[in-house]
Amino acid sequence: MRFRRVAVAAALATAVVVPSAATVAFAAPGEQAAAVHAASRPSRFSGTGMVTAVSGRTVSIKINGKGSALTVTVTADARIRVNGKNAAVADLAVGYGITVNGTRSGADYLASRVEARGKKTKASPQVSPAPSPSASDDHGSHGHGDDD
Repeated sequence: MRFRRVAVAAALATAVVVPSAATVAFAAPGEQAAAVHAASRPSRFSGTGMVTAVSGRTVSIKINGKGSALTVTVTADARIRVNGKNAAVADLAVGYGITVNGTRSGADYLASRVEARGKKTKASPQVSPAPSPSASDDHGSHGHGDDD
């Protein structure tokens, strides 16, 4: 009978301890899955820096203070302002200061609000070098004239 009590006590202890350990062992993968799910869920982002490239609806930005780059896709319904005026993505230019706000889903950044400031630089006119006098021009003025 004593053996039976010990066996029952051991079985009860095992019944309590084993599920607890199993819960701990399986909680970690569940937490990882929750973290992965949270990372793929859209979250808000904001970035401030300088425009380094513009291509279509994509704007590349060098983030202030971090030296890192961020590539943002501007949504079709985004509010874009350049120097305080309503604008389009095409109005953005390299070198502009920029602040973007929007959502991030994984590695994708979608801007719903863009504030930029700066001046578009116009291409300076190309200066052609002046034609240099050729050696044949020099010969025309020496030895062939009315000196004789």
